[in-house]
Amino acid sequence: MGYALALLLCVAAVVAANVLFKSPDPAEEYLEQRATADDVLGLFQGKAKLATTEVKIRRMGIYDSDTRLATINPTNWKIGRRACIMPVDITIKYGIDMRRMTAGNVNLDSLGTVRITLPEPEVIDYNVEMRTDRRELVTMSGWLRDEVGEQTMQAIKNKVVTELLADTTLFNTLRSEIQSNTRSIFSSMLQQMNLKPVFTN
Repeated sequence: MGYALALLLCVAAVVAANVLFKSPDPAEEYLEQRATADDVLGLFQGKAKLATTEVKIRRMGIYDSDTRLATINPTNWKIGRRACIMPVDITIKYGIDMRRMTAGNVNLDSLGTVRITLPEPEVIDYNVEMRTDRRELVTMSGWLRDEVGEQTMQAIKNKVVTELLADTTLFNTLRSEIQSNTRSIFSSMLQQMNLKPVFTN
């Protein structure tokens, strides 16, 4: 009787150990932890305007009054030509506005592969160096014209910035880098969610 009871207790202990310390089934574990398409969409949208590529550019801005006599007001004639060449330093940040992501941009299958279509890259932000070192200016003021002032220099900067932000050649050169950097950032995040990211164009 005692031998049978001891054997029964041993069997019970083995069964209990198997139940308590059983290795989790990978398939069951995946189903329990699997993220949804809404989770993925929320991850992207939560990053809002994500800048992934930054470039610093110096362009020469050119101003030329190109006139011998500019009559703005009969009592304030501007006689002579005035010209200026000045460097303009600008930092441009490119990236993707993730708020434009929609449910249609995310396709998650039952095996955890998530196919993502990113919105088009764009300019996220830019900054212009406001200080101008007058030692770097090349100016020419003829006749009775005043030296180039702050207002003129700001107009030169504004012109250069407008041209750079509209420069499609520069943007297209950086497009693939912007997309690649963005994919790298999110690939790591999605893999931590036990998902296999595939980015499509």
